[in-house]
Amino acid sequence: MDSAYLKENVGPALTAAMTAMIVEQPKDSVEFVGNYLLAYVEREQGKKEVAEKFAKADAVAKAAAEAKEVAAAEAVAAAEEAAKPLPDQVELATELASTTEVAELFPRLVELIKAGSGASSVYLGVKDAEAGTETATISFVAGTAGSDMEGKVLMGAAPDAEEPVDEGVSFGVFKALEPVEGEEEEAAEEEEGGEPKPPKGPEYPTEFVVKNVVREPAVKFYGIPKLGSYVALPVRYDSCLHADGVEIVPPAEPAEDAPPAEEGAPPPAPTTKPKMVSKEVLVGMHTMGQSGRTFSAEQLAFAKEWTGKLSEALGRAELALWEEEVGKTDAKVASDEETKALFADLKQQEESKLQEAIDSLGEAATDDEKAYKTLEFKFQSATAALQQIKEKVVEIKTYRMAPKPEPVRILQTMLYSLDIAQDTFIEPATKKVNWEKMRKIFDVELMENKLAYYDPADESIDYPKYARVEALKELLGEITAETAAETMPPLYVAILEWVLKAIELREAAVAKREKEAEAAAEE
Repeated sequence: MDSAYLKENVGPALTAAMTAMIVEQPKDSVEFVGNYLLAYVEREQGKKEVAEKFAKADAVAKAAAEAKEVAAAEAVAAAEEAAKPLPDQVELATELASTTEVAELFPRLVELIKAGSGASSVYLGVKDAEAGTETATISFVAGTAGSDMEGKVLMGAAPDAEEPVDEGVSFGVFKALEPVEGEEEEAAEEEEGGEPKPPKGPEYPTEFVVKNVVREPAVKFYGIPKLGSYVALPVRYDSCLHADGVEIVPPAEPAEDAPPAEEGAPPPAPTTKPKMVSKEVLVGMHTMGQSGRTFSAEQLAFAKEWTGKLSEALGRAELALWEEEVGKTDAKVASDEETKALFADLKQQEESKLQEAIDSLGEAATDDEKAYKTLEFKFQSATAALQQIKEKVVEIKTYRMAPKPEPVRILQTMLYSLDIAQDTFIEPATKKVNWEKMRKIFDVELMENKLAYYDPADESIDYPKYARVEALKELLGEITAETAAETMPPLYVAILEWVLKAIELREAAVAKREKEAEAAAEE
């Protein structure tokens, strides 16, 4: 047992020492062996330290390699996760590519952009101009939960101001960029050297970025300012759903070598095409409350991808609705002829029935009583006429293309007379009619509950200022029954007649009450 212990623990050292002593043949063998053993110990310790260092370095290298592998795996997993669509992303993309009711998707769109960009809030506004001026406005129509931006308005600079200043910074994304120096000279050289290039239109920014909103004095805050960044993204598209959206294209002149038209053949008919105007929408997003964080390039790219989808969806949807509306032209023409024939027949019946109504007053009736009865009867006849074409009136809600301004004003006076609040279809910032809101009011309830029971002579009705007789007359302006009959479809002519008869009866009722009050006072 002892010999085994010695052999295992000191045997290698003593063997090496004895071998070296025999080779060296030192004078003092004991001293040589002692010094050799001391040196042996130092060498072995050095080897151990080196081995430990190598082992530690190897462990560190292995750990680093393992960490790198883990990081690479995590990066791959993160990339795969990032590549996965967000909730509602696939469905929303599909709906944007197919629906004609794009505005209904605005709330989901801003929520998706918020989720994909990490924004604190995202909101969407429509750029327009204030009625009667060139002052631009941005009316916000949708916002993420908690943003409280829906209904808010930004006012652009008044064009006649000495120093025009926009409210906020968002209008900057709609302003054309200054041309780069040298572009004009380059265009001129190209024109001299060959075919002239078509004029280059203005270029606009793809985004407007404010890195720190609290340091930008022009930023408009609707709440408490907080550290963060703001980005405005433009959405531009071609719109054809406006009052002048149909352009009549005359038939092309026949070619010189074309064969002559057959005798009695109808001339070629004109065609129609959409008349486009540019419309602009704003998507704004900020990181306020996120310790001053700015949007990353990837987050901006995500938001821009969806504003691009929105632009395509709006343009496609309007064109589809335009084609559907224009496709109804022949049916509308036939319907208008039916309406004209119906009203001609009703007019004939009205004359005979009016005399019966006056006769019912008796021989003692005064001229004033007969005149009032006439107005009352004509209003009732106008109401009955609209009830006869109730389906056509209700059909207005399906009109996606706004009518011309004059018919819109006629509809406006009708709605005001029926106590429809102004703010249900008038934009507060621009004072313009929102056709999408107005057309939806023309439903069965309006005809059966409002029109059917409306009595202009009812003195209990408290008309707001915009619905008083003077305001309605001012709104109608130069529109008369005669001009309407010459220039408008019969539906609007019938509504105008109802409006005019209602106004006349309102005025007559006021005069009648005043006269009765004077007579009572004299007694």
